[in-house]
Amino acid sequence: MLRWSEQFETGHALIDTQHKMLVNYINRLEGMSRTTNPNRQEVEFYVQLVNFMETYIDVHFKFEEECMESYRCPAHQKNKEAHRKFLVFFRQFKRHFEAEGCRPAVLLELHESCSNWIQQHIMQIDVQLKPCLSRIPAPDPPA
Repeated sequence: MLRWSEQFETGHALIDTQHKMLVNYINRLEGMSRTTNPNRQEVEFYVQLVNFMETYIDVHFKFEEECMESYRCPAHQKNKEAHRKFLVFFRQFKRHFEAEGCRPAVLLELHESCSNWIQQHIMQIDVQLKPCLSRIPAPDPPA
């Protein structure tokens, strides 16, 4: 189970809130991915999670990239590339999920990949936004 801590904070309230939301979903998935015979509610949650992830990737990645660019964060390009790679992974996962369904191995793959992503990506790249927020006046919000 992932535990949110100050180490994950970027200093941007909306980005941190979105990251916390993702952590909550992934933590729920952890327990459910061990279920060998999911009930209807669990299957609905899996489908909801995949849809959430798709929307999250689109909305959050775009917003975060725009923030990093507008605050002239040195990790901006590295962040974009990491997002692109995660998008490729997620598209492959979604195809696998649609073909295989709610099998525990499929869900465990998503849980492990997302848990690793959250810990590595946020802690190595996203947190580099924090010092940029304090040294540059806030720009106009992205359109």
